[in-house]
Amino acid sequence: MEPNLLLRRLRKFLLVMVLVNMYTLLSKDNFRRHFELTKDYVVEGLLLSGAWDLGSTDNHLPYLRNTLDSLDVKYEIKKFEQINAGHLHEITIDNKYYWFVPVMGTAVMSIYAHIASILGSRKNILIGVVGGLAEGIKPGDFVLPKKVFGNDNALKYQPQNKDKFFYPDKKLYKKLLQRLPSGVKIWEGKTITCEVMLAESPGDVKQWSKENYLGVEMEAAMVFALSNHFKIPSAAIFSVSDNLIENETLLHESHQLSQSQRRKARSIQYDIAIRELLDMPAYNL
Repeated sequence: MEPNLLLRRLRKFLLVMVLVNMYTLLSKDNFRRHFELTKDYVVEGLLLSGAWDLGSTDNHLPYLRNTLDSLDVKYEIKKFEQINAGHLHEITIDNKYYWFVPVMGTAVMSIYAHIASILGSRKNILIGVVGGLAEGIKPGDFVLPKKVFGNDNALKYQPQNKDKFFYPDKKLYKKLLQRLPSGVKIWEGKTITCEVMLAESPGDVKQWSKENYLGVEMEAAMVFALSNHFKIPSAAIFSVSDNLIENETLLHESHQLSQSQRRKARSIQYDIAIRELLDMPAYNL
């Protein structure tokens, strides 16, 4: 075969490989250049908040600020304009950068989590809510998943996973558990990640409950799979928003009555997550 023809075929093969792998080939330097970051820019830690109320980041930032104010640290929170795809905020403390992302579902959240992980995140913590699947579980209770059943999104990061269960880091899980204040109701077990909230049927809910899932959420399987792929500790702490197995959905009149419990739970979630990201002592709220 002629050398030039061989070279052309080799170039064509490499081009195809680049197109097939696409973004998986991008390095931290690629992202730093693209987003005009300094050559030594590092994400110290990542806080992900699974949030359906995307219309207003103000629903989340006050909780974040309240915790940081209570820690008596100098900080700056600003919108990270370089990635114009959602609600990423950069928190600067002692010249270190932490990312805060309140979004719903894995499609957008995975982008931020992927980039933050490549840029050096040491911990990926997910907070949010679950729809309860256990009898007696109440709004404002806490659910810490020991394992999560996921779908094909999570399998992109762990393609060899046969049973589709994805796991948090055991040490980080234990730290979050120990940070919860006394007097709150804590449920430990398994959850299921399902991103089509309005398509969950009564049959789904009954089957999940029968299989002893504590709750259904929209992001944990992907976060655990992605973090394990990058060898970064991750864990989640959820609060209960409603009880699906008892037919108390977001549209039920009881949901409005539980607003104060849910707000208190959210405040606790942010306090625990921020203190853990910063390696600061727990505070019994």
